[in-house]
Amino acid sequence: MGLLATPIMTGQEASTARPRIQWRETLLGWLFVAPATLITLIFGLYPVIYGFFVSLKGGQVKPSGFVGLLNYVRVLGGVGYIFALAVGLVFIGSAYRLWQRVITTHPTGRGAFVAYLLPALIIGPAVLAIAVAIFNETPAGLTAPLLAILLALALFAVVARLTPGTPAISHALRASGIVLLALLGLVTLLFTLQQISANTVASFAAIRPLYDAAGLYLPALDSSLIAVGIAAIALLAVWLLNRIHRHARNTEQHGLSILSSSMRLLALLTVIVLLLFAVARADQLRSAAMNIGQIDPAKLSDAITTLGPVATVDSVVSDVLMWPQVFAVLLGSLLLGTAYLIWQNAIKRQTTPGLLAGLLLAIFLIVGGWLLIGELPGAVASGSADFYNSLLRTATYAFVTVPFEMVFGLIIAYLLFHEITVGRSLFRIIYFIPYIAPTVATAAVFSVVFSLDHASPANQFMHVLGLPPQQWLRNPSGIFQIIARLIGGPQVQLPSFLVGPSLPLSTAIIFSTWVFSGYNAVIFMAGLGGVPRELYEAAEVDGASRWANFRFITLPMISPTTFFLAVLAIIGTFQALTHIYVLRTTASRGSMDVATVLIFDNIRNGQLPSASAMAFVLFALILVLTLVQNRVAKDQVFYG
Repeated sequence: MGLLATPIMTGQEASTARPRIQWRETLLGWLFVAPATLITLIFGLYPVIYGFFVSLKGGQVKPSGFVGLLNYVRVLGGVGYIFALAVGLVFIGSAYRLWQRVITTHPTGRGAFVAYLLPALIIGPAVLAIAVAIFNETPAGLTAPLLAILLALALFAVVARLTPGTPAISHALRASGIVLLALLGLVTLLFTLQQISANTVASFAAIRPLYDAAGLYLPALDSSLIAVGIAAIALLAVWLLNRIHRHARNTEQHGLSILSSSMRLLALLTVIVLLLFAVARADQLRSAAMNIGQIDPAKLSDAITTLGPVATVDSVVSDVLMWPQVFAVLLGSLLLGTAYLIWQNAIKRQTTPGLLAGLLLAIFLIVGGWLLIGELPGAVASGSADFYNSLLRTATYAFVTVPFEMVFGLIIAYLLFHEITVGRSLFRIIYFIPYIAPTVATAAVFSVVFSLDHASPANQFMHVLGLPPQQWLRNPSGIFQIIARLIGGPQVQLPSFLVGPSLPLSTAIIFSTWVFSGYNAVIFMAGLGGVPRELYEAAEVDGASRWANFRFITLPMISPTTFFLAVLAIIGTFQALTHIYVLRTTASRGSMDVATVLIFDNIRNGQLPSASAMAFVLFALILVLTLVQNRVAKDQVFYG
């Protein structure tokens, strides 16, 4: 009777009630995830944002004074500016991709979504203002941004009421995300260009009178930066005009098509002229830096002393050369990207002349791009050699350790799953123990196993093989160099790029392989258990060998497990710290210190801003590697 008594709603009433139900469900979902969201913001997101803020400040134990990108420049050299500009472009690209996703998902509601961008234009600057007020510890600066956010929320409610049937919350969040990402990207780009000028203005001001007195020309840096900024705006205009021209041509609006085509050509010529101007200015700066030897050394020394106690002639030359190097690398990257687009377009051409012309132009741009990127070593040279060497050791450690522990883990899992039927659980526990054991304790045991004592287990093993004992945790020589000398004598000397990882770092690789192979084996066994037995039976009927079964059935079916373990392994090896810190000795610090160890040492020494800058560079590398890994594995992972 209750069901019969339920009133039947009309179509209009149902459409009105549906948004109310959607709002209730959304609010209920938010209430459920609110505790986890709050914990993530307080203990996850806030430390990351605060660490980035510390990396922009000076001082030591107590960071104080805003220095901008100076810590990144000290760590990376000119690459620090390239890194910051790349981050800005990533923000803008992310905003564009989010916009494209919204338009693709809701093609019919584009006008309604644009209406949500208007309140989002208020929220974006307000969020940035709140972040600045919090980190500058100025509570009074929170009032206006909070009021602006309340106003924006009210406007969102008005827009939602004016556009019934649209996913109001989803549109509001996406619109706010687009505006915030685009704003972050624009602010980052402008801030980086300002930092390039600000961090070199003191050097320019100190040596300019000396150049003028010697009759040498030292061009201003600001005009070059302004030219690049206007060229970027003109390039954006080219892209917009190209879209307008395509739309006008498709809709047969001939007047608009001709106008947009003419303006596009004018904007493109403007880009080319401004870039040529910037290239000429960069070349003038390079010539000026090379002519610094013509200045009176005594006057030059007096001028440089005004820049600070650590200022030298080389540091001033680096300041003058900074912008030419950064600009050359950016322009080279732009040419390579353009070459890729032209190459892709040329392949689609139907005519042979169009194909050949496109390919030749792409090859010309590739050569020019590589020549310009040749300035990258000069930009790197002004950075911290210790940090770059630690990154090289980190990459070596990661790309040697990950294949070993993955292969050994898969072999152990395969043998346990397919070959061993008695005591399988016991072996699984035995192999898993190194992973759950305290890292400090196991690393301490390894330091005894690989000690200098001739009676240590590692040296006893070398004695069994008929080889001399090794100074496992002290000898900084590369492992391939040691092997070459054992074979050919002490006079053998390999090139530096062939010596391989140092012996202490190789010991850490052995430790990591021993610890994580058992963990990988347990996870791989779970993956092997998910392979349908029917596939093996069908392969046996067809006469497939054991290797064919493994190659064409087992590996594809456990590809999700392999991908998962590979991602965790790469992230873990780039973040490795504890066991390396325990294993290293005074003699091995130069050959065993990976990036995390160097960061930790900087924190212990009170260099918090530089440590934060190093940490964010390492975070960016891990993020890029993870994204590349996801992209590469996209078509290789089979999920059934």
